[in-house]
Amino acid sequence: PGGKSIRAALKAEYGHVEARDISSSKVALIEENVKRLGLGNISCTVWDACRKDESWVGCADVVIADLPCSGLGVIGRKPDIKYHMNMEKLDSLASLQRDILSAVWDYVKPGGYLIYSTCTIHKAENEDNVEWFCRNFPFKPVGEPILLTPDDHRADGFFITRLQRHEN
Repeated sequence: PGGKSIRAALKAEYGHVEARDISSSKVALIEENVKRLGLGNISCTVWDACRKDESWVGCADVVIADLPCSGLGVIGRKPDIKYHMNMEKLDSLASLQRDILSAVWDYVKPGGYLIYSTCTIHKAENEDNVEWFCRNFPFKPVGEPILLTPDDHRADGFFITRLQRHEN
């Protein structure tokens, strides 16, 4: 947990990284790694991403939306996923992703970026949600999305795209 946030903090020459997760145990793990690495430019907070934090509206240059997903891209490492996933759960996760995006989009300053990422290769959780998001919020894709598939890249399946907020 927190790998992307910690990487961002390590690469940041200035600024501050706010890492959030709904799970207090995951936040504790992130804090442990932050302390171990001696990072002073990152803080960790337990927060339900579906709830908008009004104090962050218009404050972020970049928001990394590392969304909860089905994990179908990591099924090679976690084969139990296939026993617990069904179409109803997939639809529910895609809906949860939209709820989170509906809350966090407004944190991004005009001209700033939202990085959308999942560890799944499921179209409804990736391309379909990005298309929905850009139709409903003031963002446009920048560059091509990246879809890594285990078959093509000998890696976990992963989706990432960069979206830029434009003026309303």
